[in-house]
Amino acid sequence: ACVALLVLVGGATSTARAQAPPVVTRAQVQKAIAEIDKLTDATLASTGVPGIAVAVVYRNEVVFIQGYGVREAGKPGAIDADTVFQLASVSKPISSTVLAVLVGQGVIDWDDRVIDHDPGFRLYDAASTRELRLRDLLCHRSSLPDHCGDLLEDMGYDRTTILHRLRYQPPASSFRTAYAYTNFGYTEAALCGAKAVGQTWEDVAQEKLYGPLGMTSTSSRFADYENAANRALLHVKVDGKWTPKYTRLPDAQAPAGGVSSTLNDLTRWMRVSLDEGSFEGKQLVDADALAETHSPQIVTN
Repeated sequence: ACVALLVLVGGATSTARAQAPPVVTRAQVQKAIAEIDKLTDATLASTGVPGIAVAVVYRNEVVFIQGYGVREAGKPGAIDADTVFQLASVSKPISSTVLAVLVGQGVIDWDDRVIDHDPGFRLYDAASTRELRLRDLLCHRSSLPDHCGDLLEDMGYDRTTILHRLRYQPPASSFRTAYAYTNFGYTEAALCGAKAVGQTWEDVAQEKLYGPLGMTSTSSRFADYENAANRALLHVKVDGKWTPKYTRLPDAQAPAGGVSSTLNDLTRWMRVSLDEGSFEGKQLVDADALAETHSPQIVTN
């Protein structure tokens, strides 16, 4: 993806920490913001990327938000704070926030067994299948190989088929001993949360996070991105030039890579993430459940 989305995160303050001195001062933030235009213009010039969107959140306030460049190379449509981007793997922390809502509500637990929510799911060996927890899939320590299932998606297989076929993949490591990034492992964990409430993942994300946060232009369905008039296209380099050439249809792995959103919406998610699950005085996500999504889980190199 060559129309880039850049989100800069500064300190935020909850009510409990309101009197604590900030790690980064407002003056330091303003000094950094003054350099953003110069940095962004230089980045556009040096890379040829058609456009970038930048936001800064500081102490629970959006102190800078700006689009640069265009949504599609060679066309005049400008990027602004309401331009819809496909977020790729930034979908993962957003989806873990949705799951944190369910954990806080007592619907699921991070350490629930996968087969207790999805009895038909299998890994290659019975022992790993029996012990596999949501946490294992979400932090990529299930023993599935790196990006397992992605090639099946590229060939056009649907979500159900790909998740079923994970059982035929020999493990890349011993269970829980190594990190290996797997979009479909992550997707399976999210679907367990959806199964626990008897809804589709796409509806759960809307009901538990996007709706309550007022993220009106955010979706886990490709069709909503495709139908947005103000949307940034994906680009690839062809003969040295960024070109809007391919369409990325990520519905099969929607929790891991299928969210689309705008800068205005993402700053709302940033604020709830930074402010211990609180947004404008209302606790939308349990603080302890959310904190778990920000905690180290597996050592990598």
